[in-house]
Amino acid sequence: MDDVFPPAPDARSQDEEAGSEIPIPAAPGSDAEPVARSSGHRPRGRVLPMLLALALTASVVEGAVLVKVVAEDRAGSEVAPIASVASTTGGKTDLSSVIADAMRSVVAVKVTATRPGPFGGVMQIEGQGSGVIVGSDLVVTNAHVVDGATKVSVTFGDGTEANATVLGTDATHDIAALSVSTGNRPVMAIGSSGDLALGQQVVALGYPLGLGATATAGIVSGLNRTIDVSNGTGGSEHLEGLLQTDAAINPGNSGGPLIDAAGQLVGINTAGASASSAENIGFAIAIDGALPIIQHLAGSAT
Repeated sequence: MDDVFPPAPDARSQDEEAGSEIPIPAAPGSDAEPVARSSGHRPRGRVLPMLLALALTASVVEGAVLVKVVAEDRAGSEVAPIASVASTTGGKTDLSSVIADAMRSVVAVKVTATRPGPFGGVMQIEGQGSGVIVGSDLVVTNAHVVDGATKVSVTFGDGTEANATVLGTDATHDIAALSVSTGNRPVMAIGSSGDLALGQQVVALGYPLGLGATATAGIVSGLNRTIDVSNGTGGSEHLEGLLQTDAAINPGNSGGPLIDAAGQLVGINTAGASASSAENIGFAIAIDGALPIIQHLAGSAT
């Protein structure tokens, strides 16, 4: 594979079911009640303004305080390396134009996977997540999106569908690299999560709930967060160094990009938390820590 980056930490695969809601304990040392790694929230009355004629609705899951993880698709793919490219926004300051440009590098990831059946044997399930083009024929998504996948495909913004191959997954960081024929579609500009500050505007892009291309806006509401999420096998994964945002992250957003106001990739959306005591809390894998893992996964497949 061309332009392979230097190897990064060893990658492993993770287990999390598409579309499922999985209990997740609160981060160690936290006074908060257990939260659930969540797939969805329930509208709660107050609506904040959104660009692109979208509404960002505050939401909450009522009942016991649980953390749920947004579980999406699973699949596989083969890829080329990632390159840090100049922003394609052309200096535009209008956020709607920035989002329109960035969405050209966002894909929907569809997965067919197998799971143990309730009475023995196996059953086939389908799921959907999001992904982002970060290199020539290289798409990144979450490891939990493609876990256990027997078939993976991506759908581009123009409706074109292509088969994908999983190059590798790293469950510890919830990252997966897919090989997909991306054609002449643009690679998303890579930003720096290390330059982010509390209150800075960010936008989560993806294909949640089967609704099509969606953008939800918010701010950076926390840095260097740590959460424990269920891996679907009775254990849990410890995710560190995450970005926290109040931009809505719903089922299907997992694996999609979190971008800054310049349209640059600063995070990979991974989980949305909702509980009776929590509202508008989502998490993304910081791109500065994700890049070495992505480079390793893409390079190890060559």
